[in-house]
Amino acid sequence: MSDIELTVLLIWLGVLGGTIGSFLNVVVYRLPAGMSLAQPGSHCPACGHPIRWYDNIPVVGWLSLRGRCRDCDARISLRYPLVEATTALMFLSLGAVTLLSGGANLPLRPMTADGETIFLAWTGVRLAAVLAFHLLLLTTLLPMALIEYDGKPLPWRLSWPLLVVGIGAPIFWPYLHPVPARLMGAGWPSGLIDGIAGLGVGVVVGLGVERLVRGRGVPGLAAGPACVGLVLGWQAGILVVMAALVVYVVVQGLGSVSPGLRRLPLSGWLLLGSFGWVLAWQPMMASLPFFGH
Repeated sequence: MSDIELTVLLIWLGVLGGTIGSFLNVVVYRLPAGMSLAQPGSHCPACGHPIRWYDNIPVVGWLSLRGRCRDCDARISLRYPLVEATTALMFLSLGAVTLLSGGANLPLRPMTADGETIFLAWTGVRLAAVLAFHLLLLTTLLPMALIEYDGKPLPWRLSWPLLVVGIGAPIFWPYLHPVPARLMGAGWPSGLIDGIAGLGVGVVVGLGVERLVRGRGVPGLAAGPACVGLVLGWQAGILVVMAALVVYVVVQGLGSVSPGLRRLPLSGWLLLGSFGWVLAWQPMMASLPFFGH
């Protein structure tokens, strides 16, 4: 792929991220309230007027309106463009690191063939697939973090699309898990075992976390760890989740100094931990050989 093609692809990823970020704003607002994500269309919550398509362009629409509804002049929360910009940045940065480096941030998946261990090289198609897989995880954790920040229960159905894709896709494409749960051949059982092992560890760790912080009034915390384990494997299901929990507990302790810190959600730390893990997966695994292959 030429430099021009890569540049166009990265720009497209940024635009796609902003568009998905706009949809995530709808998810965060409507899903906890039990509303449909499809109907009605985007509208001002103050006056109910439908938002014009050119006012709904991610970030640009909010800036052109100067943060106010075109019809009733009600304020539009700054969080809307921030979520759009954050999602665009995640897509662009992760795409740049993964694609421009040829997958150097990711381990090479080992597999057995004729009694020998070989490593599956990263091709353009495989990199695109694993990038989409990881972005699906991040765009699931982001609305979880925002819903948790708002003090609302985390709905399990938010994670359903990821759970379906996370179990089903690796059966056909085991390379979506760069580090397998068990060294095997390239057949479909390998991908299925990877998913079940990661999901199982994520659920167990998540239930333990939920039990630990249940008194803090934040139900549904097992969903985030389950998603992390399912997509990134049982290794991340332990390390990323436990690191996020440590940071969460420390920040909660600092809440006595600054009460606003107590609103920072565990899902947010899971999001940051997962993002950092994917960006530096290969060097991270190399420094932890007991978790590697």
